[in-house]
Amino acid sequence: MNRPPVTVIVPIFNGYGALHRCLAALLEHTPGSDVSFVLADDASTDERIPGLLDRYRKADARVTVVSRETNLGFVGNTNRAMATAAGDVVLLNSDAVVPDGWLERLRDLAATSDRIGSITPLSNNAEIAGAPRWLVANSFPDGVDLALLDDVARTAGTGEWIEIPTSVGFCVYLRRAALDEVGLFDEERFGAGYGEENDLSLRIRSAGFLNLLCDTVYVWHEGGVSFAEAGTGELAANLGRLAERWPEYPNLIREFIARNPLWGVQARFGLELVRRTKPAGSLRVLYLSHRPLWSGVIGGTELHAEDLIEALGGRIDPLVLSFDEAGGALIQWGTGPRAPSFPIDLAAVAARPEQWVALLLDLGIDVIHVHHAMRAPLDIVDALFAEAAGRGIPVAWTLHDYFTLCPSATLLDAEDGTPCTSLDGAAPCPGCEGLAVRFAGVSVDEWRREWARHLGRAGRVFSPSRSAADLIARHVPDVADRVVIRPHGIEPGRPAEPHPGGRNIAVLGYGGAHKGDHLLGDVIEALAGRGVTWHLFGRRRLSVGDRPDVVVHGPYERADLPGLLADHRIAAALLLSPWPETYSYTLSEAWRQGIPVIGADLGAIGERIRAEGGGVVIDPFDPAGAAAAIERLLSDPGELARIAEEARETGLRLPTPEQVGDAYAEEYRDLAPRPRSPQTTAIGLEPDELEMAGWMGSFVSPLPC
Repeated sequence: MNRPPVTVIVPIFNGYGALHRCLAALLEHTPGSDVSFVLADDASTDERIPGLLDRYRKADARVTVVSRETNLGFVGNTNRAMATAAGDVVLLNSDAVVPDGWLERLRDLAATSDRIGSITPLSNNAEIAGAPRWLVANSFPDGVDLALLDDVARTAGTGEWIEIPTSVGFCVYLRRAALDEVGLFDEERFGAGYGEENDLSLRIRSAGFLNLLCDTVYVWHEGGVSFAEAGTGELAANLGRLAERWPEYPNLIREFIARNPLWGVQARFGLELVRRTKPAGSLRVLYLSHRPLWSGVIGGTELHAEDLIEALGGRIDPLVLSFDEAGGALIQWGTGPRAPSFPIDLAAVAARPEQWVALLLDLGIDVIHVHHAMRAPLDIVDALFAEAAGRGIPVAWTLHDYFTLCPSATLLDAEDGTPCTSLDGAAPCPGCEGLAVRFAGVSVDEWRREWARHLGRAGRVFSPSRSAADLIARHVPDVADRVVIRPHGIEPGRPAEPHPGGRNIAVLGYGGAHKGDHLLGDVIEALAGRGVTWHLFGRRRLSVGDRPDVVVHGPYERADLPGLLADHRIAAALLLSPWPETYSYTLSEAWRQGIPVIGADLGAIGERIRAEGGGVVIDPFDPAGAAAAIERLLSDPGELARIAEEARETGLRLPTPEQVGDAYAEEYRDLAPRPRSPQTTAIGLEPDELEMAGWMGSFVSPLPC
């Protein structure tokens, strides 16, 4: 087909700095005598704008400046520019920055068929067109610029027809044939703006054209600066008008997002970006976790892994691999909640796990460090460890709980919370049998054999306590000589003033059956009327009814806990876990504040209190005995003060995250003394039929090719 001329329209309303960046890149990176530019200023109030536009008009004869005398709003301003534009149209937000060769690649895709109506490129910040992570604003490490991102897209992209339900207005190529068929934005319905591009896309689709994503072009989008995103449109009202005209659209979008047929686009981009950006001299460590990190879910595993990665800083280049129960995997690169991430659809790669893990290890992985393997499919784990062994990549494993021995991870029956007896020869717990089948399709006995085999592949096993190391070694004796005791770190803090005469007791942590909530209620009841006030930090509720001696504070930020404990004059803390915890951050947090701990005489809690002092141990399964021990301690201010001093001294000796990071840096260097280089050729994750079927899915256009 013939290539029509193209008019690039930049709707403008203020945003001087972003506009300057947009126009500089646009003119530098968009050659061609059949390309023209319309800079449509919608009566900007920034007095610098006219002079800036005039400079660009004088610099390039292809530039036309249109200045509105009154503000028409985004839809009206853009419609008038499109109505007089020659040929195909590109709408480019004034806070977008284009790379070299961007328009030629969009035009090449547009020229492949008369069926195509709109094309949206990839971007850092463009809802469903975002990459490597969609629906959020991606941020990148220093040194990752637009030229690199665009070259990654050009290299890793397929160039195939990838149909999406709507274009995204930050940058959209519109073919003139489609506009002539369906018209421009609906100015009457959508007013100042919001939802107009969705409506136009649906009219384009309804007329038999395709709305495509171009995965070989990457355009930077600042977001929130251009007039189209400045909040002047009637968001809620326009969404209602959109749904009124297209009642099926909200469900269509929800299903599209839930299904994410673009996972392969995101994965190819993410893998290729990571391949190209390994810092010289850094170890690239692949962390295996049961949940994404920096996601707001705070447990001991997440706390330690996040602290460790942040403390290691530039000494490592971290990747975090986690799995969900829906059969998806997520790869996070870097640190923090805004670090780049991308998904892998495990159902789509189930027939070729070896190929997928090979691609992952091709990124220059130096060490695999397992923190938790819950939800990780056994065939993926098997392929990952087998491929690592073949390449000589060392595996380390941190014991955060007993997942390798017990599907519930806590040695408590997943059904009724009773302690496990099957390790001593009894039948497996009924609840855990069901959990093993749900997680992996195996029995508990098979579970233990499989995970013992995988744990045996670790060249180094880190345990935060001796009790956890000994328990694992009894049942997986092959790892006994590879276990290293490495306590977790905690931020230093100033101990609070002791309150030996007080009767306020803190219960720390999110709670649940594995934290003894069913036992805690009995302890509270046993001490009713004794002047004890219970302060629950972390728990949202406790099934003890509405009573004045129980104050539920809800979740807290780690940094706020010292102040909360001091403000409420906490005299002691109670840790009632009915399973042998491997460490207990809450014990460390209490000790950091010089608060005595009444703790379950199980696992690391019992081990640490017996070794360090700073508390008393109790039988968590004897609520009456626990209540009596609490009453004895609170009734003896001298003894409480002595134990508080022990807690204070112990707290000062606890390692910091920085110290723990230094220790692990040495461990990693010992395991992998020479960093590996990523493979030199681009990643080869080709789309298969299942992925490509998702692209078209329910969005097939009725027009013939």
